[in-house]
Amino acid sequence: MRKTWLDELPMVYNWIRGEVKLFGVRPISSHYFSLYSEELKEMRKKAKPGLIPPFYADLPKTFSEICDSEERYLRACQKNPVRTQWIYFWKVFSNIVFKGVRNN
Repeated sequence: MRKTWLDELPMVYNWIRGEVKLFGVRPISSHYFSLYSEELKEMRKKAKPGLIPPFYADLPKTFSEICDSEERYLRACQKNPVRTQWIYFWKVFSNIVFKGVRNN
């Protein structure tokens, strides 16, 4: 199911219902959440979750880079949410379609 992304169908349903955005931070375990800075924790708590995480646009490799990617995304969303969704759509589309990026 993971290879074909069928496990994402419940999230797609939530997106159709308007409970999540197309792009945004994904829910994480309490263990990983505890590793985030206090500022990033607060930003994540205020943000609406997303179907596709921002790291598909930035392709970070380390935990620190993931945190930076999420913070950059969240700050951009605070300034201009519609523009940010549009920009991330094209970045992620390019990475998935042309570079073959997948979550295995």
